Amino acid sequence: MKILLALRQPLFPADTGGKVRSLNIFSRLVRRASIHAVSFADPLSDAASIQEMRRLFEGYTPVPWRETKKYSVQFYEELVTNQFSALPYFLAKCRRPHFRSTVEALLEREHFDVLFCDFLQTAVPLLHCTFEPKVVFEHNVEFQLRQRKWQVEKHPLRKVLFGTEWKRTRPLEARVCRSFDHVLTVSEEDQRTIQHEFGIDHVSTLPTGVDTDYFHPLASHSEPGRLAFVGSMDWDPNEDAVVWFLESIYPSIRQAVPNARLVVVGRNPSSRLLALARKSPSVEITGWVPDVRPHLSQAEVVVVPLRIGGGTRIKIPEAMAMAKAVVSTPIGAEGLPFQDRKQIRIAEHARDFADDVVELLRNARVRSEMENAARREVTKNHSWETVVDKVEDVLRRVTSHGKQARVEEMTRDAAVVTP
Repeated sequence: MKILLALRQPLFPADTGGKVRSLNIFSRLVRRASIHAVSFADPLSDAASIQEMRRLFEGYTPVPWRETKKYSVQFYEELVTNQFSALPYFLAKCRRPHFRSTVEALLEREHFDVLFCDFLQTAVPLLHCTFEPKVVFEHNVEFQLRQRKWQVEKHPLRKVLFGTEWKRTRPLEARVCRSFDHVLTVSEEDQRTIQHEFGIDHVSTLPTGVDTDYFHPLASHSEPGRLAFVGSMDWDPNEDAVVWFLESIYPSIRQAVPNARLVVVGRNPSSRLLALARKSPSVEITGWVPDVRPHLSQAEVVVVPLRIGGGTRIKIPEAMAMAKAVVSTPIGAEGLPFQDRKQIRIAEHARDFADDVVELLRNARVRSEMENAARREVTKNHSWETVVDKVEDVLRRVTSHGKQARVEEMTRDAAVVTP
């Protein structure tokens, strides 16, 4: 099978949940299929990543583009200007003619069995591409993610922006899901949402995997009272989660466990978050780190206080694979098949969340039982090879159906011209 893979950006470094998921899937799929990848890339800042992509895939074509840095003056100017566009900002900035023309030129020049779009950002520019079959991998239900941002936002201007974003996203997401030959999601909840909202049934769910050879318990011991949050801090739901945790949950934990400390691990923390963290000497913001495992290993409890989200959080099974106790909100654990009070603690409200964290910090026996149960579950049922088996099965069904449809069309055409 020969796949043309459309990516929003190089998969290296794998410093976001989406890139981790995609890299784990496609780095295994290349052993089973021929893949030519296309993505936006900055020739200067992404030079090393471009070389990594060329080593991974049979073919790789970078499309030159320099993305505006988030929170910069230009970023806010583009955000304001985009209010007069029909597209939400996160899609408008990716809908560039040279991306579509590059993909179409490759499809014309070489034979491919399927066009695979990773994320909605690569599917929208290719809506009018006539190649078939096309598959889109929805890591999130994007309109729902932005709708949730809008629901919890209290700042008047940001609330208006988020409201505009989700209302513009929904019809575009519907067009993609209805016109593409197959849609992949990362949870059964997302699959049901897409089926219900867009009235389609050509949807499949991929389970969330974890590399248990890479994420495993380390020799170093956890530090008493240490909490950890891991995630890209330039992703709005992660920043909202940490801000809510620091303002509404962490003070209660510190009152009950005075030696409690929090480390926030992830790239590009905003000035807002840094300013908030400076108010408490027990909070550490690391920024980007080359390896999250030492920070996870040092923690007694990993917190996932997300109030906004879509898809599934890879950070949870990764922490579990390292035998760490995890406390999450329902949205943080959404789509994951872990049982509350067995492999994970799930708490929706600030008071309950704080109580669960405090109990796990104080009670080593309860914490150890949950750590062992979580590690057993992910080791047994969440390998990436299982996920790739499902991807391969979907692609084979989609391509065989497409071939059958083309044969039937040729047969009908031949019958029309036969005297």
